[in-house]
Amino acid sequence: MELSNVLWIGGPAGAGKTTAARLLARRHGLRWYSSDTKTWEHRDRALAAGVKLPDRGPGQEYYDRKPMIIDDLRVLPVSPLIVADGPLTPRMAKLRPEIASQAVWLMPSKEVQHARLRIRHPEGVPPAYLKSWEPMAEHLEETTITTITVDHLTVDETIGEIERVFAAYIAKGPTAASLDERRSLIRYGNQALVAQYTSPSARPRVPVKDPGRVVRTFDCECAASSCDLLVELRVGDAAAAVRGAPSAILATGH
Repeated sequence: MELSNVLWIGGPAGAGKTTAARLLARRHGLRWYSSDTKTWEHRDRALAAGVKLPDRGPGQEYYDRKPMIIDDLRVLPVSPLIVADGPLTPRMAKLRPEIASQAVWLMPSKEVQHARLRIRHPEGVPPAYLKSWEPMAEHLEETTITTITVDHLTVDETIGEIERVFAAYIAKGPTAASLDERRSLIRYGNQALVAQYTSPSARPRVPVKDPGRVVRTFDCECAASSCDLLVELRVGDAAAAVRGAPSAILATGH
């Protein structure tokens, strides 16, 4: 089965899918793929293919990124397993039932989703995010995806529910077999986060004068399976760090 090495985590904006995927990958030695880190690259590819897009920010671009996401996943190494957040949609799972068997959908209530989005976007929530809940809930009912209601769950509880769904796949693997391999996987995720802000395609569109000074959270590269610490760094400093060998980004004391 194509992409049988991919575990999918879907959900509307504000569901917590990126946090869950990131920590699940850290704990089990998986590769984390986040479609958010490919936003500007995909936009450039769509424009190059002749797709007319309005000059608007992330979350407001109405074009189909799924083929590009599938292409991204196809060229990644088949080992270890990949946990992908963001690309899954109910319609995609309906058209490809084999995907639904390896997927979970994180679903907050509309009220909780909007409350989380207002915290995340104090300057104003993108309208597309606020309109996303109803169609997703409607289409989700037409699939066999396992749905986890997240309103009253902590992050650890949410990951615990996801682990129960994916237990057989994770047990079968493959997962990272060594500390060096785990470090390499974490570095892959950190490099993707850096590229989201520093790639030539991102620079004209990131709404700050100096994207290198934006502070973002990166994964501690100590690679211990018990470590899920994040490191706040300016993107420019992280970019310099990931040009060296792992472990260059480390939490205090690691």
